[in-house]
Amino acid sequence: MNPVQRARRMVGYLPPLLQSGGKITLLFDVIAQELGVMEGGITRLMRSRWYTLAQGFRADDSLATKAGSELGQLGALYGLQPGPDEDDVYFRQRLTSLVELHRTGMNTAPALLRLVSLVYRAEQPPEFSWDGDTAVGLFTVPGPPGEDGTPGTRRLRVELDDNPPTPALARFQGMPADQRLLTLNQGLDSARPEVSLTAPGDADISIPILHHHESGLDVLFLGRVPRGKTLTLRHQRVPLIDGSPAKEPVLLAHPSRFDDGNQPFRFDTDAARFSVFNQGQGLPELAPGENHWSHGTLSKKELQNYLPAGRNPELEQARLKALELALEPKQSPRIDLQFRWTEVTPATFVLRIPVDYIPPQARGLPDLVRELTATLNYGRASGVRARIEFMLTLPPEEVSVDESPASMALTTTFPEPTGVKDALTSFGQAIKFEEQLPEPDDRLSWSGVFDGTRFETSRFKK
Repeated sequence: MNPVQRARRMVGYLPPLLQSGGKITLLFDVIAQELGVMEGGITRLMRSRWYTLAQGFRADDSLATKAGSELGQLGALYGLQPGPDEDDVYFRQRLTSLVELHRTGMNTAPALLRLVSLVYRAEQPPEFSWDGDTAVGLFTVPGPPGEDGTPGTRRLRVELDDNPPTPALARFQGMPADQRLLTLNQGLDSARPEVSLTAPGDADISIPILHHHESGLDVLFLGRVPRGKTLTLRHQRVPLIDGSPAKEPVLLAHPSRFDDGNQPFRFDTDAARFSVFNQGQGLPELAPGENHWSHGTLSKKELQNYLPAGRNPELEQARLKALELALEPKQSPRIDLQFRWTEVTPATFVLRIPVDYIPPQARGLPDLVRELTATLNYGRASGVRARIEFMLTLPPEEVSVDESPASMALTTTFPEPTGVKDALTSFGQAIKFEEQLPEPDDRLSWSGVFDGTRFETSRFKK
C-alpha cells in the first residue's frame, strides 16, 4: 500500500467530525510518508539478507567491489569470497550449496565431491556414482569455445577413495652383517615387501641370507651377487640381478627344527628337519608396526645344514652349484639394503583429479591444488587427512587384430573423438616408441614326394 492509501485509511478511522479537518489530514499524510519510508527500508534490508534478491556484482568487477556488495557481504557470513571472473549467478549457487551441505553433513563422500565441484565452478548439482569403494564425481565444467565462438563445456571425472594404498620405503647403506634393521609398517594390513641387496664395489655376495626376526624366517638366495650389482627379491616371483632374471632359486625356511618325536634338536643335527621350508620364491610378511631384519651369508657347513644331501631331489643341482659358490669361512661384506612395500593408509582419503584440466579462474596447477586442499580441510572430519593425486584419463579403445600368412594388421579405434581441444602443459620429457615389423621374406619350403613328383621340381595343377 502506498502512502496516500495508508493516510486515507488512517483518516477513515477517525470520527466523521474530525475527518474534514485540514490540519489533521496533513498530519496523517506526513505519518503515512514516514511509515512508507520505514517500510521501504525494511524491505531493502530483507532483500539484502536473502541470497536470491541481494544486490550482486558483475564478473569483471574488482574483488573489493564484489566483497563490498550485498551478496558479497552475505557470502562472507559463511566464509565465502567471490573469485576472479566469477559472476553473481554462480556465487549464489555456491552459497546455496554450502548452506545445504552444512545442513546435511560435510564429511561424506558426496558432500566432499560437491565441495570440489564448486572449486571447479561446475554446473550444479553434479552427478555422483560409486565404482566399487571409490566415489566418482562427473562435473560439467567450462571448456574451450566452439567454432562459432559460443562458450563450450567439458565433462570432468574426479575420484574419492578412502584408505588409499601408499608406497613405503626403508633404505640402509653400508650395513654390516648381523646388524639389526628396523622397518615400520604404518598401514592397517600386512604387506609383502620387495627387498633389494646391493653388493659393494670391491666384493661379491655369496649365498646371501636375510632374516626376519618377528617371524623367525630366513630368505636364502642360492647364488652369488657380483660386486656392484643389485639383487631384487620379490614375493613368489623370479629374483632379478640388475633387472635380469636370475636362474638360482630363493628359499624361505625357518631355522628351528624338530623330529618325529617332538624332541628338539640342534640346528645342525642329522635327525632334525625344518619347521618351514618353502621353495615358492616367497618372502615373509610385514606385520603392522615394527619389523626387524638382519642379513649375512652362509658358509658351506651352514648351507649343508639347510640343504642336506638327498633331502630335496628337485634342488640337488642348485644345491651342488651353491656349495661351489659358498665360502669357508664365510665372508659377509657391508651391503646396501632397500625395502619397498605398499601399505593401506589409515584415517586418510585421496582425491584424484585430472591433470590436463585447470579451471579458468586458477592461475596454475599449484594454485588449484592449494584451493582444493583448503576445501577438503574445510569439509573433512577432524583427525582425517586429505591427499590429492593426479590422473590422466584416456578414452576407451577397441583393438581388432587381423592375421594372414603374409601380414598382420592391427586396428585401434576410439569411440570418442581424439581431437585435441585443451592445451596440455608439458610436465617433462617424453619418450615415444615406434615399432615396425619387417615384411616376411622367407619362402615356405619343405621336402617330400607327392604323387610321384618331388616338391620344387614342378608346379601343381588344379
